[in-house]
Amino acid sequence: MPKRARIHFVSLRSSLVNLPISIYGPLVERSVRPQHLAVHLSLTPDEQNRPTQERVEAYVGWTGMASASSLAHFKAGQSREGGFETIEIDPQYAQGLGLAQGDIVEIGLLHDLPHAKSVGTEPLTSDDWEIINSCQTKTSIDPPTKANALLLTTNTEVSIAPKLHQNKPSTSKKPLVNGHPTSTTKPTPNGIAKVPLPSASKEAVESLRVLPSRLFPSLPESNGPELLAFVSSRTHAQLRSSTTSREPPTSDTFFCGTLKAAPSPIDPSSPSTPPVPEPTARILNAASSATASNGSTSTRPGEVYVGVSEDVPSSHIVLPALPESIKEWDIVKGSLVPDGETIRLTQHAQPQRPHTTRPSTFLAGVDAILDRCESYCTRELMIHSMKKSVHGFSGLLVTGRSGAGKTSIIRSVAKKLQEDPRTLTYTLYVDVSKFSDQPVSAVKAQFNYWLDKCAWHRPSVLVLDNLDKLLSAEVEHADSFRSRHLTEIFLSIFSSNARTAALNSRGILLLATADSIASIHSFLNIAHVFKEVVHVTPPNKEARRDILSRLVQERLEVAKDIAQDEESPINFTELSTQTEGYSATDLKDLVARAIHQVAMRAGSDSTTKLELTQADFAVAQVDFVPLSLRDIKLKKSDVAWSDIGGLHETRRVLRETLEWPTKYGPIFKQSPLRLRSGLLLYGYPGCGKTLLASAVARECGLNFISVKGPEILNKYIGASEKSVRDLFERASAAKPCVLFFDEFDAIAPKRGHDSTGVTDRVVNQMLTQMDGAEGLDGVYVLAATSRPDLIDSALLRPGRLDKSLLCDMPDVEERKDILMAVARKMSVSSTVDFDWIAQKTEGFSGADLQALLYNAHLDVIHASMAEGPSDASKSEQLDEQPVEYVRIGGPAQQSVLSKAEEIALQRRLRQILLSSSAGAAPKQVKAPSLKKNEIQQEHILKSLKSTRPSVSVEERYRLARIYKEFVSDRSGNLPVPPEAGGIGNRVTLG
Repeated sequence: MPKRARIHFVSLRSSLVNLPISIYGPLVERSVRPQHLAVHLSLTPDEQNRPTQERVEAYVGWTGMASASSLAHFKAGQSREGGFETIEIDPQYAQGLGLAQGDIVEIGLLHDLPHAKSVGTEPLTSDDWEIINSCQTKTSIDPPTKANALLLTTNTEVSIAPKLHQNKPSTSKKPLVNGHPTSTTKPTPNGIAKVPLPSASKEAVESLRVLPSRLFPSLPESNGPELLAFVSSRTHAQLRSSTTSREPPTSDTFFCGTLKAAPSPIDPSSPSTPPVPEPTARILNAASSATASNGSTSTRPGEVYVGVSEDVPSSHIVLPALPESIKEWDIVKGSLVPDGETIRLTQHAQPQRPHTTRPSTFLAGVDAILDRCESYCTRELMIHSMKKSVHGFSGLLVTGRSGAGKTSIIRSVAKKLQEDPRTLTYTLYVDVSKFSDQPVSAVKAQFNYWLDKCAWHRPSVLVLDNLDKLLSAEVEHADSFRSRHLTEIFLSIFSSNARTAALNSRGILLLATADSIASIHSFLNIAHVFKEVVHVTPPNKEARRDILSRLVQERLEVAKDIAQDEESPINFTELSTQTEGYSATDLKDLVARAIHQVAMRAGSDSTTKLELTQADFAVAQVDFVPLSLRDIKLKKSDVAWSDIGGLHETRRVLRETLEWPTKYGPIFKQSPLRLRSGLLLYGYPGCGKTLLASAVARECGLNFISVKGPEILNKYIGASEKSVRDLFERASAAKPCVLFFDEFDAIAPKRGHDSTGVTDRVVNQMLTQMDGAEGLDGVYVLAATSRPDLIDSALLRPGRLDKSLLCDMPDVEERKDILMAVARKMSVSSTVDFDWIAQKTEGFSGADLQALLYNAHLDVIHASMAEGPSDASKSEQLDEQPVEYVRIGGPAQQSVLSKAEEIALQRRLRQILLSSSAGAAPKQVKAPSLKKNEIQQEHILKSLKSTRPSVSVEERYRLARIYKEFVSDRSGNLPVPPEAGGIGNRVTLG
């Protein structure tokens, strides 16, 4: 049976109650928290019999305290009010619930209350609304727990409907003149009365979208004070539904109407209060308020004359001259004035609008990319406009390295969509990199503002430039919580999923730019925000030619005093060949440097005619480093083909693979054959594999990147693969380029040997990068190793390392070539017999032969030092006689000069004598002849006695068997040589 108690009024100033002591005790004993408890109060059946009272039930909260009056009754041990305990409640709150002093209520307790997500309330009176509005912060942060059996938390959304005061109907009277109401029309100088702006209840109001007048250059413009506006015939018919005019609209008829701009979303980054205008002096002249200083009729704010144009689409309006309060792409409320004024424009009164053409931003060399982006955007916007069931944002991501022209491309696409009569989109461009350091709350507010802004002006295109600077990918060993948090907020607002997307997401297209798809957060790729990804590659030869031609043309149009040389015009095809690997930004900088060279030449010689020539571009390319190569360490080498002896067949294949496709590009381009893109140099240690690669860096005219094993291998998962990807991206940016991997067997061994799995992941990534499907256009892979059997067999298949070149031990003739090539850089006597030395150096590698001559040269130096000071050092002492001089003046006591001071003074006096025309040059002493130190035959014999081959005979035999098996079997299932089964060798468990 429910517990009964009597209502007792106590000023608690809250919606909570104090429970009787009999209920309070068990609750305190069980440690029940007041926040998790609701109290149900209902009048007893006896109290319901009152005629003026309806059934009363209420759910209230508990203060956590006991009723003081009930406690006093309990201590007194008697019941003075019918044996009931009391429950204390605030009197104002009780009256609102319909409870009176002394009423008997039944008390019930509710535990484990569910949490309320949202609560909607409505104030009873307008005074209650004013109280709630004045305590808005407290109401939203600390909501009272008086909901029907629900628990309010800090996450509960409380919404209160406004209850405003009813405005009393005001009866405005017109001023009386001689007892009669005056007319509100104002006469104008031309005698036409302007009708007053009617109330909105008598007008047909239409929401119209303001289009820029530059999209419709054929529309006329009035030469009077009237502002013209153009709408479609359908829209004009809807506006004229409230007017009484039966005159059919014509192309030269304009009806008086009003326009009022609707408030657009406010940028949260803008100041909250507008700047206070500075006080200025104003002239009040009421008499001439209707006439401007030039005598023309002044129009009222918002008044326009609306005409018909079939070029304007429905629900749109075009204003050749915009009023002060209306901007392009605004949403305005338009209506025609009933019985308003009508004007006509005659043919002679329609002045030709000045044809203002903006400089067109023509992008050369990216026609295919522009067509792909425009077709995708147009298709998505058409789907959104035709299918109302389509929700979610459609995204396009443009990727490419810095300076590739991503921003220019995406701006050009947005401009085409804006000018296309099928789309007529509003463009909101945002460089999100400036928000990378702002708080998360500010960035979230910007996200919501971008959505509201685009939804207000839709169809819209939201351009997010440098998106990877704000929503960057998570990196290892760094705190990525901010990037993850911002990405989740971004996905909650700009989602491509129809279930989670905003309701007003239709008609909004998302365009973004980033360095690569891997540089943005992975959540964006998982959520498929960007349905289309377009990668901007460096321009090819034809694109570079078009870009250079366009840039030079634009420069010469601006600089009227500079022209091309008519006799020898610029050969843009040749320039495109010399600018391999240049981006659009690099080409722009190159043209600017060439123009600067013309200005410098004109500054030094004013009589020279300002002509842009091919030589100016040649000078501009000196010391010019493209943007893509500024962070890449390219290897410079001074090794030429003539510095390498022997290896004639290997050099021929290298030149055929690397040098000829670049040197004879047009011929190879017409060939249907697939060119090799990978070479493997294998052979005995010291036989010239690395030396050949150094010669390639100089002789083939290609950029050269050398890679060592520690630069790639990393113990952390994913780091090694990223190093390989970055390496190939750098090579692609610097193409034509050669990637040289030295000791390739340590970088890409057979998979399964490494217990950590690092090299296995490196091999897998290299297989992906070197695969023919990825395409290595302009990037050549050159690998060198002495153990090709240890390399993973998948890397040796066609399409990756196509050709394997053996650098064998040199024979007699090759050893002679090597000795003669090394001797060219030394002083060797003509009596040295290289044929005899080549026969005596059987088993020597190229490095051993080089060391042989280096040791012989070192013996020459030792012998020269043992003979004592050379004649050359003696001649330096007798080079010049000391200059005799006499000191005149100075202090009385002459100080003695030190040896250093004396040498410095003699040097100074010699300079004076040499520069003086009348002075006599000091007498020179004939220097003795210098003895020439040359490598003799005996020096080489002495060095030969102490030099041994670096590769032993047993090692040569073992490597020969490995190379023979490698050539005869390219499948990788090579038989293990007997020596490979020893202790410490790596094996693969099958």
